[in-house]
Amino acid sequence: MIKLIRFVGLIIQSILIEFIHVFGLVAFLLAAALGYFRLPSWLVPIVGIICGIIADKFIDQTEVVSLLEKAASANQRGGFLVIVYIIIVAVGYVTGAYARHALHRRKIAQATPRQAAQQPQAANPAAKQPQKRKRS
Repeated sequence: MIKLIRFVGLIIQSILIEFIHVFGLVAFLLAAALGYFRLPSWLVPIVGIICGIIADKFIDQTEVVSLLEKAASANQRGGFLVIVYIIIVAVGYVTGAYARHALHRRKIAQATPRQAAQQPQAANPAAKQPQKRKRS
């Protein structure tokens, strides 16, 4: 149990390091866009693996080693970095999907009072103003 808690703590520290590098934030926003535009969820591990490999090969992490030494040394291993990016992308995907759902709910809630105000006038013809008749 203690090893699991340490592993989760190490992943959280690594996610923090990746967000400090900004590439983790880019991956998060990319995944949020995937979720927002309802792209298939099977893209999440693919994008996570691609981002993890890019971060492992091309991102220099030496400037933040002093912040979190254990997490920085764990990030030197490519497999661990792929796991970190899969988690980042999965959370980003869920966040994007939730944002789309919340936006849709907000649009429905704003449209409902307008429709409710318009429906009684159309449904009740007796509520209309009487017209004056011309007498000839």
